[in-house]
Amino acid sequence: MKKFIGAALLFAFVVAPVFAQGAGEPVDLGPVGGGIGNLEPGFPTAIADTSTTPETAWEVGVAGSYITNGTVFEEALLQVNYGILENLQLRGTWAWVIGEGRVAGNGDTDVGLLWAFLAEDDMMPSMGIEISGKAPTGDGFTGYNGTAIGVLTKTFGEARVHLNAGYTTIGDDRPGIRNDADYFAIGMDYPLLDNLVLVADGFSLEAPVEGGDRIEMVEAGVRAAVTDVDIISFGVATSVGNGNITPDFTATLGYQRAL
Repeated sequence: MKKFIGAALLFAFVVAPVFAQGAGEPVDLGPVGGGIGNLEPGFPTAIADTSTTPETAWEVGVAGSYITNGTVFEEALLQVNYGILENLQLRGTWAWVIGEGRVAGNGDTDVGLLWAFLAEDDMMPSMGIEISGKAPTGDGFTGYNGTAIGVLTKTFGEARVHLNAGYTTIGDDRPGIRNDADYFAIGMDYPLLDNLVLVADGFSLEAPVEGGDRIEMVEAGVRAAVTDVDIISFGVATSVGNGNITPDFTATLGYQRAL
C-alpha cells in the first residue's frame, strides 16, 4: 500500500503536469451530459471527478467488462443519472456478474448523491462528496452497504488530476466478510482531440474478505463524443499488486447518452 501511494503521488505531481502548460482555468470538455470530461466509475475506468449531470437533465449509460482472474467472466452495468440542482447529481446503478461468474447480489440497486460543493479556482481544486447505499432489488441480497467518497479535481493546463478516497460499511453478515473497507484512487484526464479524452488512473481497494490482500490496479482508456449526445468509452486495466482476488486483466466498453 505504501508503494502504491508513493507511486500515485509521483504520478499526480510529476507526470500529470508534464502534459500541462501551467495552471489555468478548468477545461471545457464538451456539452454531452456533463461532458466527455465528466468521469464516472465504470466509463471506462474507476476514477471519478467533481463534474455533475446538468440541472434537470438525464443521462443513461451501459457498460460491459471482460475480466480474467484464474477464470474468465463478464460484468454488465446500467447507470442512470439525474441533475437535481446545479452541482447536485442523483445516480442509480445496477451491476450484474453474468455467465459462470454469477454471484449473489446481482441486480441490487446502488443509489448515490454527488454534491460538488466547491468550485475550482487558481489555488484550490474543486471538491465534492458522494454518499451512496445499496438496496435489495436483485438476486440473493447480501446486506446493506453505505459508502462515502470524497472527490478532488485540479486543472494543470489542459490536464486534470483527480483524487478519490472513500470508506464503505459492509452489511454482509456471512462468515469471513469484513465490516468495512477503504478505497483510494488517483488519476488524470487529457484531451487528445476536441472529442477524445485520455483517462488513466490507479486504485487500491481493501478486499471485502477478511485476510484478503488489497485489490490494486492501474487503468487507461479513452472517452469519445461521437455525437452531441453520445459518448463511447473503452479502457483496460491490469493488476499491480499480489492480491489473491485481484483481477489479472479487465477490458471495459461503455456507452452513455444524454436525454
